[in-house]
Amino acid sequence: MERAITIEDLTAEVRAVTSASDARAVVSRASRIAGVPDNRPLQTRELLRVCEALAAEGGLIQEIAEVIATRALRT
Repeated sequence: MERAITIEDLTAEVRAVTSASDARAVVSRASRIAGVPDNRPLQTRELLRVCEALAAEGGLIQEIAEVIATRALRT
């Protein structure tokens, strides 16, 4: 079983395609839009909502969000 993903984990993954400050900003915005807490591991539905909000950013952020969502659905 794969470990649960936190907002910090998402931010680290998004940093692969953008700067650290931009990653923090887009993940923070996406988590607020999705209405998820940032102080505990995310449930799959919560993670998917955050990924959906991230995907709205477009470009490489959309691509990494799709990868993360696909991985979450496979576990």
